[in-house]
Amino acid sequence: MSVEAAAAEEERFDAESIRLLELRHRIKNLLAVVQAVANQTLRSGRSVEESRKALNGRLSAMGEAVDMLLRTAWSEGGLRELIERALVGETERVDLDGPDLVLGPDAVMALSLVFHELESNSMKYGALPSAVGRVAIGWRVENGRLSLAWEERDGPPCAPPLRQGFGSRMIAKLVGGRFRGASETEYLSDGLRWTLSAPLSALAA
Repeated sequence: MSVEAAAAEEERFDAESIRLLELRHRIKNLLAVVQAVANQTLRSGRSVEESRKALNGRLSAMGEAVDMLLRTAWSEGGLRELIERALVGETERVDLDGPDLVLGPDAVMALSLVFHELESNSMKYGALPSAVGRVAIGWRVENGRLSLAWEERDGPPCAPPLRQGFGSRMIAKLVGGRFRGASETEYLSDGLRWTLSAPLSALAA
């Protein structure tokens, strides 16, 4: 084998080693998220059947995010597609308005779970079961920050829950920590309003 061929072979081996290390890191991170989601779901105090349904829904949302990320070698995903994949219920009564932004893999996984939780909550208690209820999801970027809002309209009045559930805890941890952002939940007369503000650079990393 020539010196050039040996050098090329060594470079190929090094590149494959790096890809394997990256894959191992991603799989470990994904399994950690699955474990955390499962543990939180099973500790929620629900019945076995309710916990099973909730866990299946959350794992399904994560599966959609994984499908997105595999298409880009786990590098990025689009916000609009993320939302469309995460919503599985009354999607014809959900209005999307905003530019198609590219997010990093951590944000794709986290926001997939966030939108799944918001839809699940709306299907149980909010605007979506109503014949006239709608959800508007809008987002924009100003001065390097993403502003996003989930707004339910023409639904029943809503009130704060008696205790903080999985979705609320997850949103607070992810938004305030990993993505250096802030979120707010308002319980209004015709439905819930949830807003997110975070640096786009943190969400795209």
